Amino acid sequence: MESLAACGNRTRMETCKFTEIEGAELEADFADFDAERGEVEMACGDELVDVTWSQFQTRLQVDPGQYQNNLEALKRQVTCVKDEHSRNKEVFCNGPGAANEFVALSFSYDD
Repeated sequence: MESLAACGNRTRMETCKFTEIEGAELEADFADFDAERGEVEMACGDELVDVTWSQFQTRLQVDPGQYQNNLEALKRQVTCVKDEHSRNKEVFCNGPGAANEFVALSFSYDD
């Protein structure tokens, strides 16, 4: 499924493709310390977006850390889509056992 169109308001939902599960990182530089949380990176159309592990854990009850070495298994458990015209920084994802129920997950653009 590449995209879905809703009737009336011309919403186009793009299917997001998981590209990487990034673990938490600590970076130390002279006079600078940066802690980066774990993120799931996905391509939604022409955009690369990152969703934190905590979004997956609290909203979908899925721990991305369990899939860090098996991206295909995560793809079988979770489906995400993004409204290509929305300015909101969120994707809609469906987790295991959720039937057709999608929940909004906040994202940041990949850096």
